[in-house]
Amino acid sequence: MKRYESWLNALAQGLLVGLVGVLAIAIAPFAEFEESLGLHWMFNLRGPIRAPAEVVIVAIDEQSADELGLPPKPRAWPRNLHAELIPYLKKAGARVISFDLTFETPSPQPAHDEAFAQAIAAAGNVLLTESIHRETVVLRGPDGRPNGSAVIERRTPPIGALAQAARGVAPFLLPKDSRVSAYWTFSGGADDTPTLPVLAFNTYASDRQIRPLASPHSSNATSYLKFYGPPRSITTLPYSRVLAAARSLDGAEAFDFRDKAVFIGYSAATQTGQDRLRDDYRTVYSGPDGLDISGVEIAATAFANLVEDQPLRRLSPAWQLVIVALWGLGVGLVCRSLRPLRAVAVVAVMALVYLAVVYSQFVGSAWWLPSIIPICIQAPLAVFSGVWLSYRDSSRERANIKRAFGYFLPGKVVDQLARNVGPVTHSNRVVFGACLSTDLEKYTTLAEQMDPARLGELMNEYYAELFVPVERSRGVVVDVVGDAMVAIWARASTDAEPRMNACEAALAIVEGLNRFNAAARGRPALATRFGLHAGDMLIGSIGASGHFEYRAVGDIVNTASRIQSLNKVLGTRLLASDTTVAGLQGLATRPLGSFLMAGKSNPVAIVELLGKAADMSAARTKLFATFADAMSAYVEGRWDAACALFAEALRMEPADGPSRFYRDRCEQLVSSPPQQEWIPTVRLEEK
Repeated sequence: MKRYESWLNALAQGLLVGLVGVLAIAIAPFAEFEESLGLHWMFNLRGPIRAPAEVVIVAIDEQSADELGLPPKPRAWPRNLHAELIPYLKKAGARVISFDLTFETPSPQPAHDEAFAQAIAAAGNVLLTESIHRETVVLRGPDGRPNGSAVIERRTPPIGALAQAARGVAPFLLPKDSRVSAYWTFSGGADDTPTLPVLAFNTYASDRQIRPLASPHSSNATSYLKFYGPPRSITTLPYSRVLAAARSLDGAEAFDFRDKAVFIGYSAATQTGQDRLRDDYRTVYSGPDGLDISGVEIAATAFANLVEDQPLRRLSPAWQLVIVALWGLGVGLVCRSLRPLRAVAVVAVMALVYLAVVYSQFVGSAWWLPSIIPICIQAPLAVFSGVWLSYRDSSRERANIKRAFGYFLPGKVVDQLARNVGPVTHSNRVVFGACLSTDLEKYTTLAEQMDPARLGELMNEYYAELFVPVERSRGVVVDVVGDAMVAIWARASTDAEPRMNACEAALAIVEGLNRFNAAARGRPALATRFGLHAGDMLIGSIGASGHFEYRAVGDIVNTASRIQSLNKVLGTRLLASDTTVAGLQGLATRPLGSFLMAGKSNPVAIVELLGKAADMSAARTKLFATFADAMSAYVEGRWDAACALFAEALRMEPADGPSRFYRDRCEQLVSSPPQQEWIPTVRLEEK
């Protein structure tokens, strides 16, 4: 069952991580990461590659402007220069010539336009660019109030003579407010006009029996650009050098444009030249030097992609969702099924394998697969959520362990077990503390008379009265055997604190048991004897052969047990050694003399712990004063006087056990005095 629940939890996490990936792909701000970061990552990881030899750029650049003595802006150049260039390109074998320049206004020299038009017509393979201007118009209702807007697209072709002479005219628009990753293959509208790169490819293909690119019959169809590298990765020749070759009579420098597509446009070689005329675009190869790829090079790149029949292809949205969903399911299952460190290692390997697949598809087949969302969003989410859930599960397990073992072991030992620090025997230590030993009177008779189930319920209720005061006073129950309990206090910083805590706990137990017995209905009252002693003891896990029990070991524990048994002799309930109560304020105690326990070699001074000093009545105070006088006479060997005083104490309190014990002892001493030196210590022969 637990294994089944673990698999369900792992499946749930996998589905959640997969859903996050699906939402990230579907939501625009996250989807943009794939284009802004993913493409940049892939292109730079791939590095520059060789561009097709079929495309060449003739660049109008700062070098050409300086050598020809012309202004930097191409519009200011005399058009008769183009008229000189076109025949040379045609003769050198250019299959298609595309001008990424607009000629929508007549030249100041009409003869130049005429010469340019004649050269275009004679070549028969020249394409020109037309401008497209978009204007937003406010729509108004019958009442004259605005009720919407519309975008009007106006095309401005080259002047009539040039447009008529050209093989074709096409627009080529690119965004200037963001990084360029794609271009429009068709401009949209009713006729789905091909843009300049597509028109150039169709013209190039028609002459080489290559299937042209057909219209997708959808507005603003786009294709992603497979860039070949930084600016000028495509073969680029300065306009001035090609024009010089065209003008050369001896052919000192000739260029081979055989079966090539030539693109003519502005392309700066330096940032300074680029700043003169902003015909540049931010791309994945925009570098820190500030030099961007020019518009004519982007057009040439688009054409080169079509020639190679390998444009950068992005998966359809449906397949992207499938990939991120399956990836999220996989990493989610791994991170929930394995331990955190192993899960991190496996996810790292999975990420490397996935990136290798993405990279191989990008480089080999120009397929662009999602990378940023799976690697940078889903994988960390799976790892962190897996670690957190594992930590949560471990915390729950530790809590269960502590709750289960807390019934049998102290909190510190349980914490050590839950943290898996090491063998619990490492916590063994010798400390100063106080020990409380209890025993239930007539338990054997009680066990014989009661049903075992009812006896068990009664003992649980009984021990609740004992355990709660011990725990409340920061003590630890270290042993429970049948009707007996041993508790210790050993966590204080001073000697007095554990002793006072033990005394207060014992008094609280006595008070609780009084209430417990007073409420007894249908069950017998339970009488308990208590013994307190203090000193050094060993506490920790005691045992061997794989079986350990947490308990206190030492003479202090044994002595506390003997003091508890002394209650049977003296007819008392709560006894303590003098060392336990020495120096403690606010307690009412009665010294009961010195006792040498059976099997012990050193006597122990015993006191009866009666309660709080402030709670003592005048009658009990008088009784204890009489008892004290009697004890003084007993210690001094005046047994007749002591016997009379103990008898007087019994008249005050007939049930006073210590007075009866010492009266009987004094009577025995009077009738049979000791033959040796008088020692007031009472020697006990039985435990």
